Amino acid sequence: MLRWLRAALTLTLLCLSVFLGAVFATQNTKSVPLTLGPWALGEQPVAVWLLSFLIVGVLLGSLMSSALVMRQRAASASLKRQNARLSQRLNKDAKSG
Repeated sequence: MLRWLRAALTLTLLCLSVFLGAVFATQNTKSVPLTLGPWALGEQPVAVWLLSFLIVGVLLGSLMSSALVMRQRAASASLKRQNARLSQRLNKDAKSG
């Protein structure tokens, strides 16, 4: 039940985001050039630039958080293995002495 509710909420937020992005894009049609240091990019509507950088930021944030989660899971797995070894050693020592 909870999984269904989470999926419905995620789908609702995704649809709302797409709708708001479309409204934003239709209302901000003025074309502007973009210069990033030595790179000059062609004229595009303001909405295209803002939504593009939003998407890039979300992707970079997701990538960075994924790397952090993977590192934490690896550390957790290592600690679990160490805990299992120490438990076996403790049980072995308790039986023998």
